[in-house]
Amino acid sequence: MKKLLFSLFTFNFLLLTFNWQSVLAQTSLGLSAIPPRLEIKDAHPGSIVTKEIKVRNESRVQRLITLSIKDIIVKDDSGTPIVLEDITSNENRWAASAWIQASQTSLRLNPGETKALLLTVLVPDDALPGGHYAAVFYTGQDLASLDQTGSAVEANVGTILYITVPGEVKEAARVVDFSAPRFSEYGPIPFQAVIENLSDIHIKPLGQIAITDMFGHRLPDVPLPETNIFPYVSRTLLATLPNKWLFGRYRAQLQAGYGSAGNALIATLSFWVIPWRLIILILAIIAILITLGYLLRNPPKPTNPRADRLEKELETLKRKYRDRK
Repeated sequence: MKKLLFSLFTFNFLLLTFNWQSVLAQTSLGLSAIPPRLEIKDAHPGSIVTKEIKVRNESRVQRLITLSIKDIIVKDDSGTPIVLEDITSNENRWAASAWIQASQTSLRLNPGETKALLLTVLVPDDALPGGHYAAVFYTGQDLASLDQTGSAVEANVGTILYITVPGEVKEAARVVDFSAPRFSEYGPIPFQAVIENLSDIHIKPLGQIAITDMFGHRLPDVPLPETNIFPYVSRTLLATLPNKWLFGRYRAQLQAGYGSAGNALIATLSFWVIPWRLIILILAIIAILITLGYLLRNPPKPTNPRADRLEKELETLKRKYRDRK
C-alpha cells in the first residue's frame, strides 16, 4: 500500500510539474505558438499597434483552440512566468492585458494546420514609460475526445508579449554574484553570474567573459547566454570555458552591456587549474628514468665471496710480515 501511494504521489507530482513547465513552451502536447516571444517597441501612449501571431496544430487530431490574455510577472530566478488573475494596471504597473485585443477568441485547427490572428495593442494615453507584459494563451481541446466522452484534456501554450512604452525610465542593474571553482584539476570551467535588474523595463545583457592566463595571454571569450530579465528580478546566467588542458592562475572578467544607453556590467574573479595527479605521475616517471640512467652509467661491481676472503687473508699476512721486521 505504501509503495502504491508513493507511486501515485510521484506520478501526480510529475504530471503537475510537466503541465506547469509546458504552459509557455513553444511546443506542448501538439500545439506551437509562433512566435513564443514577441517584442513591441516604441508603443507610444495613445498609439495603436497591430501584430500577427500564429498557432499550429502539431498533433494528428483536430483541435478547438481558445484564446485568453493574461498579465504575467516573473519573480523567481529561473524566469518562470506567473499569471496574475484579476489584477488591474493600477495594482501592477507592468500590466498590459487590458490593452490587448485578439481578432479571434476561438478557432478550429486540423492536424498540421497553422492559422494566423491579429493582436491589436491599444496603448492608453496615460501609460507609464517602461516595460509592460502579458501573455496570449492558447488552450487546445481534442475534439475527438470531446465528442466521445464529453470531456477533453487541455494543453496550454502561449506567446509572451514584451511591450515597451518610451519615455524617461530608470535603467539600472548589478552583478549580485560572479563565481567559478577556485581550484580545478582540469577544465571545463563553469561560470555562474547572478544579475539583478533594477530597471523599470526588462533588460537583455549582452556580452562575454574575457579570460587571461598568468602570462597575460587571452583565451577565446566565453559568450554569455542571451536572456530577458524582468524588472526587479534576478536571473542566473551559466557559461562554460570548454578547454580541458589548463595550467596555472587565470583571471576572468564578466563584460556585458544593457539598456538603451549601453550601461556596463563588470565583475572579476580568479581561479587556479593544476592537474596535480598528472604532475605527480610525470615526476615519478622522471625519477624512475633518472635512476635507471644512473644505474646504466654506474653498474655495481660483481662480488665474489672467495676472492674477498683470500684478499683479507693476504692483507693479514702482509701486516704480520711488517710486524716481524
